[in-house]
Amino acid sequence: MTLLLAGTATAIVVTQNLRDQDPVASSIYWKTRPGAHYRVCFLLGRDDRVKVSVVDFSDREIRVLSDGELQGGDDAHCFAWDGRTSSGQPAPPGPYHLQLSLERADRTAVSGEHVTIHAGGAQP
Repeated sequence: MTLLLAGTATAIVVTQNLRDQDPVASSIYWKTRPGAHYRVCFLLGRDDRVKVSVVDFSDREIRVLSDGELQGGDDAHCFAWDGRTSSGQPAPPGPYHLQLSLERADRTAVSGEHVTIHAGGAQP
């Protein structure tokens, strides 16, 4: 019984800590540009080494857009994506999300915002 109570208390503390953490990023948005080019922007809450990736609906990494130090604050970080995979092939039709991996914060998050590639083009 003591073990069950200790496990329950630990789960409550972990859940509360997750709720108390700041979001990884905010104000995430995609812009579609002519010629199947996309731009994704976001605000970062703190300075960190950040890997910025495009992932598919299964959270598989399609393309790394950046992997380096980014500053937190009110200045948006924007990255271009040409709609291609890491191997240079056109990404197949479907929804694509932004994934941010913060090294020092030891956190990874996938955005709810996405861009959808259709057979004839894209829609945000």
